Amino acid sequence: MLTKDDWLVNMQGGRIMVTGIALLTALALLATGPAAVADDLSPSDSQAPAAASDRKELELALAQGDFKAGDRRGVMVSLYQGKWFMPKREKVRRCIVKRESGANYRAVSAGGRYRGAYQMSRRLAVGASWMMQGEVSKELGAEAVKIVIALRKKPTQQWNRYWQDRAFWTIWRGGKGKSHWRGGAHGCLHRR
Repeated sequence: MLTKDDWLVNMQGGRIMVTGIALLTALALLATGPAAVADDLSPSDSQAPAAASDRKELELALAQGDFKAGDRRGVMVSLYQGKWFMPKREKVRRCIVKRESGANYRAVSAGGRYRGAYQMSRRLAVGASWMMQGEVSKELGAEAVKIVIALRKKPTQQWNRYWQDRAFWTIWRGGKGKSHWRGGAHGCLHRR
């Protein structure tokens, strides 16, 4: 099991560099996603604060595009697994991402109006960034807020996988936002 002492974390040029156990972490992300990695970081209740810190560092690394966040092709577990993530609806998300874009996080619709894996309009994507900003500030701090602000100036298909997944779950919001995917989600909403 991993402990906080297994990580070597330092700041270089405003980016967190995770070394030492990073390869193992990246491999774990490939198979299971950030929640499982964070679970591995807390071997006992007495180390829970250290695990929370490690999870924050891992999530900030994903927000910055590290690990699998830079991979923008194919279906895998959602890299965002925070407040709005719904594990029981993960199959629905995967179905939507396949139907909307063929699991291509760089996709642009024929008319150019809808972009990214979830084929969000510019207005929806920018709105999602505003919705995410407060939570990102509380969870990940000022460094990540700068990233969210910068997202508003980027086309959605240029957002890394973590931010597109996070935007999806933020909009989905416990199912209240599912109407945004009623067309491409046809047949997906009943998956369990």
